[in-house]
Amino acid sequence: MKMNVALIGFGYWGPNIARNIMASEKLHLYAICDTIPARLERARKLYGAVPVKFVSGYEALLECPDIGGIVIATPTKANYQLAMGAIKYGKHIFIEKPMTATSAQAYEVAAAAEKAGVIIHVDHIMLYNKVILYIKNMIDSGELGELIYYDSSRMNLGPIRKDVNAMLDLAVHDLAVIDYLSGGGAPLFVDAVGGSGYGKQETLTYLTMKYEGFIAHLRSSWISPIKERRMIIGGTKKMVLFDDVKSIDKLTVYDSGIEVNASDIYGDYEYKVRTGDIQIPYIEQEDSLFNSLDHFALCVEKNMPSRSSPLQAIRVIETLERAQICLEANGGLLSFSQ
Repeated sequence: MKMNVALIGFGYWGPNIARNIMASEKLHLYAICDTIPARLERARKLYGAVPVKFVSGYEALLECPDIGGIVIATPTKANYQLAMGAIKYGKHIFIEKPMTATSAQAYEVAAAAEKAGVIIHVDHIMLYNKVILYIKNMIDSGELGELIYYDSSRMNLGPIRKDVNAMLDLAVHDLAVIDYLSGGGAPLFVDAVGGSGYGKQETLTYLTMKYEGFIAHLRSSWISPIKERRMIIGGTKKMVLFDDVKSIDKLTVYDSGIEVNASDIYGDYEYKVRTGDIQIPYIEQEDSLFNSLDHFALCVEKNMPSRSSPLQAIRVIETLERAQICLEANGGLLSFSQ
């Protein structure tokens, strides 16, 4: 039997969530809620022919006994209040990233959910991408070797958001992936610089971190003439390139690296470049958002913690908070505009 869920927020991402819920065999879209009339009217045009309720106030949805789950796709500042309200009425929660605006709020939400026996699934969507799962398997099996570095670039021209900066919008994806691939390790060192134009938030940021055994560098930009979603992950045995903008063959595996050989001269070492085969593994393409919603439904059904649980979300938020402090300490907002 499908679980009835209510979607709160039908802005930029909400329509994508609604479409995937409609395609789900485990979830039923019971209601759509938004305070902006134009958005609610758009929802009616799309789903008015199916039995979906359209409401402007969320309170009645939280109290409704027919609804088992609340899907929160609102600006970050509203997440805490909505999540705590849903927990009060025992609703399971699918919530967009970041889970809350602060780690203090995230700890509160996590503790309340645990006490109430409520499942919270944070939509760290990259954790439900088949390519990321493939890379995770390479790491766990030892095929990639020890992780050396993680280098990512997420760029596009807009949209310029008002509620968060480019780092909070884009780098959060990579922080979730790093957390997942590394088994939840926290960075030992964090530094970040950024610049702002066309608003009060940073539209371009560079985030550098040092973890136990590897380093990471994340570029996030809303002011690029090209769209790029690209990460390079280096291991001691192999290296991989994940280009998520490509329509097919998104992952390339390089059997390449550096070989360390002992030298006979003064006990020194020689470092030789090793260039091996290049492989493009077949990975069936799936909708990561659909997989994320499907995992949420499975967690509720099995009463098990999500892969992107509140604890994982807290680790990501804490790193972002450290990075935000660095942004402010490194000169604050560098303005591009005249």
